Formats: sequence, C-alpha cells, structure tokens
Amino acid sequence: MKQAQATIRHFRHLLVFSGIFNILLASPLTLPGVADSYLFFLSDLNFSLHLGGTPYVRPLHPAHSLLINTAGIDLVLIGSMVLYAAVDPAGRRGVVLLNAIGRLLFASVMLYYVLAMNLMRLVLVVGFIDVAISIGIIVFLALLGKLERS
Repeated sequence: MKQAQATIRHFRHLLVFSGIFNILLASPLTLPGVADSYLFFLSDLNFSLHLGGTPYVRPLHPAHSLLINTAGIDLVLIGSMVLYAAVDPAGRRGVVLLNAIGRLLFASVMLYYVLAMNLMRLVLVVGFIDVAISIGIIVFLALLGKLERS
C-alpha cells in the first residue's frame, strides 16, 4: 500500500511537470503576433546555439498563422487535461495514456520535419523531452497495473 502511494505521488509529479511543460511552451503560440515573436525568438536561439536547420519565416498565408494559433490553444488544453488527470492518475489513466501516445506521435512528426524539411534542430530538444515523458508515463502505468494486480 505504501509503495502504491509513493508510485502515484511520483506519477502525479511527472504529470504536473508534463502539463506545465505543455502550457508554458505553447502559451505564446495562442495569440496572433505573439506567436511570430516567440517563433522568431526560438529560431534566433537555435542559430545562436549553432544547431542548424532553416530559420523561421513569417507565414505568408493567414491560414498558416491560424493553424499555429490553433495548435497553441490545443497544446495548452492538452496540458490542462494532463493537470486534470494528475489529480487521479489511476482513475484517469485513459487520458494519460492518450497523452503519452500523442507525445510520441508529435516527436515522430518533429523528427520527420527535421530530417525531411531541415526544420531548426532546437525542436529536437522538445521532441526528446516528449519521448522521455511518454516513456515515464508508460512505465508508471505499467507499475500501477502491477500494483493493482498484487
């Protein structure tokens, strides 16, 4: 029983980190104008660190900017859902598992864009963190399942 409580407490910490990570990284993408400034900042940071890839260019079509803002809003909402799931990780494991799967898919898409389209390499840091969070979530879900069966 004590081990189960400790596991759930650690799981909550991972989920809170995961949710806050999403919200902090995506919040600047939610607003027109702010998103461009944020993406130019990340692009400048990428090149200051000599990571390579193509610099960010302001979208030419308004639909592209809309999609950036929509993605930001969606990522903030996903972060909020993960914080919600952190309250009861065992009871809300479906939300948590879907988040882990989504993070792995997102990291895969980022890797594709880095390799195929020469996207700035700084995004690989985010992808790596998403993969690490996903692995942590999957490990914790397996531990919860094992603890519940014993």
